[in-house]
Amino acid sequence: MKTVPNVSQKHSLLLSGESLTEIMRAVLAQKKPFRFRAGGLSMSPFIKDGDLVTIRPLGRKPPRTGDIAAFLYPGTGRVAVHRIVREKSGRFSLKGDNIPDIDGSLPLDRILGTVSRVERNGAKVSLGGRAGAAAIASLSRSGILSKAVGAARRAGLRKRGRT
Repeated sequence: MKTVPNVSQKHSLLLSGESLTEIMRAVLAQKKPFRFRAGGLSMSPFIKDGDLVTIRPLGRKPPRTGDIAAFLYPGTGRVAVHRIVREKSGRFSLKGDNIPDIDGSLPLDRILGTVSRVERNGAKVSLGGRAGAAAIASLSRSGILSKAVGAARRAGLRKRGRT
């Protein structure tokens, strides 16, 4: 999922890559939340293209399985937002809910913060609560969730007369 910060209701500053990473890290290092407009489909249906996403800085407790986190993508160092699907020995496996592959096993210092709020069309989006998030992580890790999302999308297209 690409990330684009939201500056105000009237004006937006479009950033990506290194610029976005630097600003997000600086804001979160000040223990302030970072809000941006999401781009991409990797976290659909929970976070959709154009949703406003708020990332909160990591506190004293590490993130948990099921949390959605902003992290530095392995190899590129670009910011991505995906779900933590497993934690083992201080390393975190992250994966987009709508994609088949796990991003890799990352140390805590590659995780910038966790999603605290998602807004779509001015309304708060439910992310499933603590128990729901853990169940979603299990479905995502197994690949069942991305297959279900794909099947639902194809069924919706057929219903509308498109293939």
